[in-house]
Amino acid sequence: MKEMKHRGPDACGMYVDGKITKGTAEEELSCEDRARICIGHSRLAIVGGDDAIQPYVSCNRKIALVHNGEIYNSPELGSILKKDRHNIGDETNDSEILLHLIEELHEGYEGNLLMAVQSAMKMINGMYVFAVTDGKDIFIARDPFGIKPVYYVRDNEATYFSSEKRAISQVGEVERLMPGRILKIDQDGCRVYRGNEVDRSPIDIVDADEAIDLYEDALIEAVKRRVKGLRDSRVGVIYSGGVDSVLIAKILQDIGFDPLCYCVGRKDSKDIENAIRSAHDLNLNLKVTMIDKKTINEFLPEIMDTIEVEGLLQAEVAIPMYLAARSASADGIRMMFTGQGADELFAGYWWYKNVVGEDGHIKLHEKLWEDINLLYDDTLEREDKVTMAHSVEMRVPYLDLDLVKTAMRISPHLKIKDANDSMRKWVHREVASNRGVPDYIAYRDKDPAQSGCGIHELLEEIAEEYFEGEKVEAVELDDKGSLYRYLDEDYGTPRAWAFVKEIAENLS
Repeated sequence: MKEMKHRGPDACGMYVDGKITKGTAEEELSCEDRARICIGHSRLAIVGGDDAIQPYVSCNRKIALVHNGEIYNSPELGSILKKDRHNIGDETNDSEILLHLIEELHEGYEGNLLMAVQSAMKMINGMYVFAVTDGKDIFIARDPFGIKPVYYVRDNEATYFSSEKRAISQVGEVERLMPGRILKIDQDGCRVYRGNEVDRSPIDIVDADEAIDLYEDALIEAVKRRVKGLRDSRVGVIYSGGVDSVLIAKILQDIGFDPLCYCVGRKDSKDIENAIRSAHDLNLNLKVTMIDKKTINEFLPEIMDTIEVEGLLQAEVAIPMYLAARSASADGIRMMFTGQGADELFAGYWWYKNVVGEDGHIKLHEKLWEDINLLYDDTLEREDKVTMAHSVEMRVPYLDLDLVKTAMRISPHLKIKDANDSMRKWVHREVASNRGVPDYIAYRDKDPAQSGCGIHELLEEIAEEYFEGEKVEAVELDDKGSLYRYLDEDYGTPRAWAFVKEIAENLS
């Protein structure tokens, strides 16, 4: 818990074989020398009152829960609980409502906690990892998209789990609980069960006007869900000057918020230029962080340590988000919106048109689903870590369950017209234009984050200078990202790979 203090600096609590202690610092918690079951939690206060310190214990004292994330339909779930469950201290407390939901299901399934957790996962809409115990076993559940991470380590005597690898890596080989799965830990070890998966909806929206209307409604509702019950009206947006993030900022503005927008990039980058122009035209508050080679040299080691991956692409994409979250945290922001997921829903990357040209629109639809299901590994775990490193929680409205179902009902012909379609994302862009996003943003060419903000070129310049006059041998990196599944050519230069590899080795 001390290793992950940044994820929850406001309070902490621990369950140890039925005994619960709570405090403002981990040092205040107590634990026997040996215990059979222990679950702990560090709190980042976003919703819920001052008494919302976990773990929570059910009304009948039979189960306890810790939860990381947000359950967006918790008010609706709370309204259908049995009346005697409403000893809830704060009805905006989604974690407590989640516990009471599982408690009621647990009783209905005659004490079968696995079935209760499986059923609860099918009822909730949110991003989450939660661990629940009945004093005999522990069940850990992860949301279907994998927006929130969780890892575990097994050794001969015990199983440990945490939201980041760093907290348990000294124990042994770290494993990941996959999205939509449940990990059961008992006296015999571990076993993984199915929890809840994202349902594949039929393609039944083929009219452009219908697609635009349904998607716009779904997106607005997705944003509204993510601000419901906030104690602080100030929210942040990681704002690249691209259509995805500008559209989110505009919707927040339209529903009564005054979002603080954060853009990071090289002085002459397209992201900075478009962010400044669009923020001015939309009357949005924008804070710009200019970066140069000195900035990257200063922050790259701690960023790579944070993301727990050694890849070049992963490092490049992490830099602007890390610095944006750092700036937001300094301003007191606890929650930031991102535009993650829109390119996978609406075929934004340029290589998708190659799929259409070679294999057709049906294959494109399959590839989009594949990329949505791999977002946890490509981007989401990285983004959770770089924001939570600064005690800022990421919100991803494009990965709302209802929104994804709506977007994937839309014919891929309305996303990419043909193999020569250089614009792509047509329904998404039309909604942005309808909402008042300037057309120079709504129809701006897709520019990946690392090139749009100038990070890619800066890092390559640094690597060239670092190895000047030296012969650089090819190295291998554990890099990841969707482009590796589509492009045959290498990403980046050998010197850039070697530079990142050297930083990773120095960290280890």
